[in-house]
Amino acid sequence: MKTFYLAALLTITSGLLFTFSHSIIKQVNYIGPDIHPLEIAFFSNVFSALFYLPIIIKSNFGILRTDKLSKHVSRAFFNSGALTCFYAALVLTELADVIALSLTGPIFVTLGALIFLGEVVTAKRWLAIIGGGIGALIIIRPGFEEMNLGFLFVLLSAGFAAGSKLFAKKLTETDSAVTCSAYVAILQCPITFVAALFFWLPPTLTQIFCLMCIGVLVAGAHIFWVQAYKYAEVSALEPFWFLRLIWAAIIGWLFFSEIPDIWIFVGGAMVVLASTYIARSEVKQNNFGANQLLH
Repeated sequence: MKTFYLAALLTITSGLLFTFSHSIIKQVNYIGPDIHPLEIAFFSNVFSALFYLPIIIKSNFGILRTDKLSKHVSRAFFNSGALTCFYAALVLTELADVIALSLTGPIFVTLGALIFLGEVVTAKRWLAIIGGGIGALIIIRPGFEEMNLGFLFVLLSAGFAAGSKLFAKKLTETDSAVTCSAYVAILQCPITFVAALFFWLPPTLTQIFCLMCIGVLVAGAHIFWVQAYKYAEVSALEPFWFLRLIWAAIIGWLFFSEIPDIWIFVGGAMVVLASTYIARSEVKQNNFGANQLLH
């Protein structure tokens, strides 16, 4: 059970670092030219890759040894899609809205596990998925709230991220967290660079500094995130990502004067309840008692 608590702490820390990086992304285009999300993704990947460079050299390139290179490449494509879509959403939508809607991630993870890993999804899990979907609709409020393209990008990002998480879970069976994190940062560089060339604008020095901070924060968050999967199942850890909504609401209010309305929290709560049920089912399946989870 101690390993589960450690995994939870790692996941919470990862979520906090990711949220700080997201707040900096929103700030980047306030201090210079409007940089395309693909270019932001490229620079964050470059600085993330540089973060791993001393570790790679110190290990004499040992941490890059793997028998699963094709899976690392596939994961890099999924993660590149998730990053780019998420960064686009951050530019177009308020921080709390983006984080709240991204909480649908466990639903995509569960569906992905059903389709690609052959996991059994019970009738109660299907009800949880439907409840989470209704919560997402409350956040978006089609017909009552002007539809924002950022919402679509968040959902696309959640789908891509689910694929990345499923690959990460399989890869951690044979590769270390640092190996998985280093590979995804390195392989995403050429992927996002080629795509960013079509929208390239030279960033200012201040923007480059901000992009460097994003890269370092993302690199650290990624190590904590993947390491957590060594100690617990993917779906069991998903509820701990929900704290990002609290971090996002506080940061959005302090730095961007963004005040989320009540429906963001109502819809977010429904998604939280649905995804928590999914996670609890996973914990029980892996012999963690309900009382242990609650404490």
